Amino acid sequence: MNRETKMTIVKSVFIILILLAVVFALKMPAADLNVLTDEAKAEYVDSSGLPYFSEMDSYYNLRLTEDYIDHGFVGDKQINGSNWDMHRLAPDGNAINYELGIVHVTSFLHDLANKYFGNHSVKEVAFWTGAIISTFAVIPAFIFARRLTNDYGAIVATLLIVLAPNYFAHTFPGFFDTDMFYYIWALFFIFFFVESIRAENIIYKILFAILSIVAIGLFSQSWTGYIFYIGLMGIFAIVYLIACYYFNVGEDNQNSYPSKLQWFIHQVDLKSIVILGVVGFVGLAIFQGIEGVTGLFGSLLSLLSLQSASRVVGGFPNVLVSVAEMQIPSMLGGGMNSMFLANTNGAVNGIGGIAVLFAGLSVLYLFARNIFRLRGTSVSTSGATKKPPKSERLSSAKKLDNSRKLKIDLGKFSFDSVSEILTDKKLSILYGTLFIVWVVLTALAVTRGSRFITTLVLPFALLTGIFVGVAMDYIKTKINDDRILLAIIIIAAIFASIPLATVNTILGILMFIVIIGAGAASIYLLKPKASAGNNIPIKKYIAIIGIVIALITPCVCGAYQTSENVVPGTSDSMWNAMKWVNETQPDDTVITSWWDFGYLFEIAADKQVTFDGGSQSGQRAFWLGQAMSTDNLELSAGIFRMLDTTGDRAVEALVNITNDTGKSTDILIDILPKTASDAQKTLQTKYHLTGAQAKDVVNYTHPKNPRPVIFVASSDMLQKAGWWSYFGAWNFENQTSKNYNYYVPTSQVEVKAGQTGKMSLLNDQGMTVNAVIQRGTGNNTTTAYTEAVYTESGEQIYVNDTPYNPLNISNLMVIEDGYLMKNESVGNVSDANYTMFLLGYDNQYTPILISNELSNSMFTRLYLLGGSGQDIFENVHTESGVMLFKVNFDKTKAGA
Repeated sequence: MNRETKMTIVKSVFIILILLAVVFALKMPAADLNVLTDEAKAEYVDSSGLPYFSEMDSYYNLRLTEDYIDHGFVGDKQINGSNWDMHRLAPDGNAINYELGIVHVTSFLHDLANKYFGNHSVKEVAFWTGAIISTFAVIPAFIFARRLTNDYGAIVATLLIVLAPNYFAHTFPGFFDTDMFYYIWALFFIFFFVESIRAENIIYKILFAILSIVAIGLFSQSWTGYIFYIGLMGIFAIVYLIACYYFNVGEDNQNSYPSKLQWFIHQVDLKSIVILGVVGFVGLAIFQGIEGVTGLFGSLLSLLSLQSASRVVGGFPNVLVSVAEMQIPSMLGGGMNSMFLANTNGAVNGIGGIAVLFAGLSVLYLFARNIFRLRGTSVSTSGATKKPPKSERLSSAKKLDNSRKLKIDLGKFSFDSVSEILTDKKLSILYGTLFIVWVVLTALAVTRGSRFITTLVLPFALLTGIFVGVAMDYIKTKINDDRILLAIIIIAAIFASIPLATVNTILGILMFIVIIGAGAASIYLLKPKASAGNNIPIKKYIAIIGIVIALITPCVCGAYQTSENVVPGTSDSMWNAMKWVNETQPDDTVITSWWDFGYLFEIAADKQVTFDGGSQSGQRAFWLGQAMSTDNLELSAGIFRMLDTTGDRAVEALVNITNDTGKSTDILIDILPKTASDAQKTLQTKYHLTGAQAKDVVNYTHPKNPRPVIFVASSDMLQKAGWWSYFGAWNFENQTSKNYNYYVPTSQVEVKAGQTGKMSLLNDQGMTVNAVIQRGTGNNTTTAYTEAVYTESGEQIYVNDTPYNPLNISNLMVIEDGYLMKNESVGNVSDANYTMFLLGYDNQYTPILISNELSNSMFTRLYLLGGSGQDIFENVHTESGVMLFKVNFDKTKAGA
């Protein structure tokens, strides 16, 4: 190893250490909850002062880790050699089939922390694990990028990767999920895979192949999405071999072989792919077993089709369409300046903004162009220029005249003359096919859901790193026109200052002034010295630094804003409510609610749940949606009795008899509110089941000893009504549904006696729908209605001389100081489909608009009306925004 190589390594290590510190420093503010006031912050930290986790999956990972540290295996018990989780999916629980890398890493860090750094709980270690581990993605990112470009390009690529909005938003302190491993193992896998192909020595080929498979093997123990990368590199390998054959990439002369095919079979690239395939099969078999390897293709298809709205399970709707990251993303977020920003609002924003998109596509174009241009060559092309023929030579006067023109001929921008991977035939085809396949497949994946934006980041970040290296050399060697340099500096200043201005307007303006000022001064005030020789003028370095800053500023600013605006996913109210359940309710109690908070219920209440974020299914979503949206509380209780005591057995039994999921659910909706004897008669006389069949079904729908059930109603479920009502109203015949909503304001409005107040309920494309609250001076004189106005002018909207209002009300309910004052119809209003629920206390009013289909629903009656007027659901505990209802089965007809 020569001195220059040693210095390169030392410098790279130094840069990596700096980047590690910078990235972790950007993550740390997330733990401080800076967006909250001190008073509000107290609601979002636990009894130890540690903030609650930012999303619910973290609590599942925490519970498994605590299980492992407590009794040596994850879950609650072992059945036939499998670990079973009895907190999930009442009543049976389920076998744990989960990547446990996060458990083992956190357990190791917990042991390390308690051995050397004092006494720390598992929860405290878990809180920081995601931020710590994800920061180490700097290492493979920089190594991979530095292999492709110079230090500047590697720094840019590394920051674009580790600060990518969708990745950063899942890896700050308090976000304890498997995303932390994603970029680390993906980058190592692809890097070693490619290095195995590049290596000339057979020993190195095998070594890199082994390292590549170790990386993907560890990836398979850490995150389900590893399957995508196996598919990606498998397709790349095939495309690369085809390209090598077509473009004649080989080590020796084709004329030495009887045919081109025989020549190709003896080439080292084919041997490299074979080595990777053999080592890969053996290695993955060690990590996943033979069945795991042979089932990879089916697993890949399942991964890409998870969020398909048309994909139903057993006739039930696909609940995954309600998950935010399963939604198909837009190209850009809203707003005029969106293209300059890095955030999670769009696919382009997710990779770092429009500048990264342009840079990546530019290099991708160069790869594609060079691959075809180098087809007939066998050695690297030269950057030397030849003297043109006389017919093409220009006079001195013409040259002088042209030098004074500002011309940019993109066709003559020979970026490729300064980069090895763009000039060497084999490397051009190797990396060209890699990045083309990588970009195409990840772009297609993004059309399946926003969760795949993180996969698109990697190729674009690395391509942008190459762009920086190419642009840097081009500016140094090719651009001598000051006007072009100034134009580059101005564009860079714009792209750098706009993202910074979203953080702080003054800083954004200063950034613009500094870059423009430094550029102009270096161009027009600093004169190059005659003795400068081959030294690069400072004005060119200003342009290069400007490009670097322009490319990284969006992601840096986006990461800063993410950390500064973190709000935990739960608060004292929900945690304390679950603590009450844990301390007061029987051990066999089941907690039922929508799936979002299921993981938190399991760990905080130490009770089993109906379903959670990992066991959500179309069947459970349908029944919970049906229970909450129906106006028949007997049916709601019957659904909970069935699901939480016997699970899905009643549905399965009826489907086996009818072969019709929709008909089976209709039958259950009919019999669940009835007594057991009436249900059995109905099954036999109305639906023509045999006595034995009817008895079996009733044993599942009307168990003799139903488990205790606590229903959780919380404020967040008002905003989620569109989804749970959608699943509850599922039409099995045509596989469609409708959703119904609550429109909830973000604040209250003060309305004193004799006054009128307004509160916005909906803002949509220049239209605002207000709730107008009017109070008289006497008793019971409060009334309300809705109006639609133009957002900008406040004038009422008219269509064909008729007031337009998409949220007209037909009913009004007024509750003042805890008393129901009005519950009446509003006459003479056409196209009215909503009920106004107006809650007033001490002159503060909260208007809630309810779809009429939900106005008398179980959820409305329990959460908004407090469960008054019925005794099936008993309010046993209340916290701010959270109400717990015990299901009194003995008060139902079925239980009487």
